Amino acid sequence: MSVFSLVGRTLPFIFARLAVYVIFAIVAFVFLGIMLGISMFLFKTFEFASGFFVIILLISFLGVFGGLKVVERYVLYMVKVGHISVITEMLKNGKVPSGKGQLAYGKDQVKNNFGSANVCFVVDRMVHGAVKQIQRWTIRVGNLFSFIPGSNIIISLVNRVMSVSLNYIDEAILSYIMLRKDEKQDETVWKSASDGVVLYAQSWKKVLMTAIGVVVFIFILNITVFLVTVFPLMGLANMIAENNEAASVLGFIAVVGAYVIMTVVRRALVDPIATVAMIRAYQTTIKEMEPSIDLQQKLLGVSSKFKKLHQKRDEPKDSSKK
Repeated sequence: MSVFSLVGRTLPFIFARLAVYVIFAIVAFVFLGIMLGISMFLFKTFEFASGFFVIILLISFLGVFGGLKVVERYVLYMVKVGHISVITEMLKNGKVPSGKGQLAYGKDQVKNNFGSANVCFVVDRMVHGAVKQIQRWTIRVGNLFSFIPGSNIIISLVNRVMSVSLNYIDEAILSYIMLRKDEKQDETVWKSASDGVVLYAQSWKKVLMTAIGVVVFIFILNITVFLVTVFPLMGLANMIAENNEAASVLGFIAVVGAYVIMTVVRRALVDPIATVAMIRAYQTTIKEMEPSIDLQQKLLGVSSKFKKLHQKRDEPKDSSKK
């Protein structure tokens, strides 16, 4: 099943993500409007001072990005994991079980595989931390070849690609956990997660090719959406500003607004596509592949977070449900 076929067949999750991000964007713009009103009042009441700009800048930045983190942690996380479960089922059987909608099926899969959303989140964070350390290790290994002319540029580009792909690798490993749950009922979540990380370390070069395409796609779309939105917003800011100082503050708010729009588009529409692409690449690459014991031992020596994850693999199965 192709990436775009998977995207088309999991549209309910994309629509759910889009709805949440649109609501967030509306709230964010209301917040920015309030900050605009405060800044205009300050400029009309007092003489301009740089302190006003700094305070407004900090409040706007922290308010928007803090709110985004809260939304993604407490609202969108379950939507994301539900989406992963449906993608996994689609790749395995071509469809979700009849009689259930995708959102309901995704919710049930979280409960069946992890017991609770909290356990799922803990596993996700541990996998993310382990993969991040392993990626840094692979880059350090690559630095051994820095004496080759031009290799520093290549290593830097690979580092950038791997950093961006990190946002989707942990999701691919979550899909592996769900797949193993169906194949080996007695296997703990922690063992599946540990094996999934090892398999990623075995296959990262092949998965990297998909990651390159994802990074290019995200970069081009980010630049395009930002430029398309920032200039009209800055033009509007200049039209309503009464002096240069006010124009500076309004210009900053316009830039933040453009970034909010870009973030909504990327996270609501692009991230699901990237997630599908990375899960598909990972599942296809590791098919019929077994975790390497030698590599596992090597990873235990280079990643403290992987070691912690590995140590939990022998815990009783019921402990992963608590």
